[in-house]
Amino acid sequence: MTKRKSYQLPEEDRERITRYEMHAVRWLIATKITIQHAEENIANRLECIPSGKRRFRLMLGQLRAICDDLLGTIPKEQRKQIDNVMHDMQLNMIPRLAPGSEKVIMEAKDLAFFIYHAQRDEELCQTCVKDGEECRKCQMYQLLVAFAPLPDYGSGMMCPYNDDWMEK
Repeated sequence: MTKRKSYQLPEEDRERITRYEMHAVRWLIATKITIQHAEENIANRLECIPSGKRRFRLMLGQLRAICDDLLGTIPKEQRKQIDNVMHDMQLNMIPRLAPGSEKVIMEAKDLAFFIYHAQRDEELCQTCVKDGEECRKCQMYQLLVAFAPLPDYGSGMMCPYNDDWMEK
């Protein structure tokens, strides 16, 4: 049996992928990795199902093929970015949060950033004078918008998380 050759666009025909496409490709690859690891855990159950192991491997083979083919359409520099990140990826299941829930799911690096600044820079946002584009580029602003959004404050105004602005 010959191994299937993955689809490869010539490098000059490859277009950069958008961040949404990058996110989708990472999800597919993480799904593939997760399914590969699941096989050993459910091997006994697959043997109980008529053609279970065979069907499982066919499904995994198709997923591997589409992932490889997708990677063959991505420019090398972006493919390197994906390769560098994917060896540490896994899919996790988390409970769906009810609307109005008080729970927030946050990446560890973001939580560490908050904790670091809470311990050392207690006046970080209180004394901030950034506005407009400078404000939108601020890492703390980006995290606060993601986890504690406020109404849009308009361009050219002081950061909405600054205490002076919030008191008005």
